[in-house]
Amino acid sequence: MSTATDELVRKYFEAWNDVNDDQRRATIQAIFTEDADIIDPDWTAEGRDAVASAIGQSREKLGDLVLGLTHLISTHNNVALYSWHLGEQAAPVATGYGVLTLEKDRIRQAYNFFG
Repeated sequence: MSTATDELVRKYFEAWNDVNDDQRRATIQAIFTEDADIIDPDWTAEGRDAVASAIGQSREKLGDLVLGLTHLISTHNNVALYSWHLGEQAAPVATGYGVLTLEKDRIRQAYNFFG
């Protein structure tokens, strides 16, 4: 697994958990392509600005709950597969999987799955 990809996944979770709107937007600016998408079971955000808004709205709804990386399962060919948890890992409120597709060391698409 690539150290650069590992760092990108870590920063993705950092963006989801940052309560400071300006810092979160700066992180999103740095890690997402301009035409990035997030495809979630409940919503889709198209374009980096929409991604920033959607993550910000989600952060507000989540309150103090932390979205955590449970396990980076695998990476290859500019794709990262991971599992996540919401809340404390020992007793999470929700769990799921995610896939990031990468383009030029940035996130092009993020797919979120509950499970």
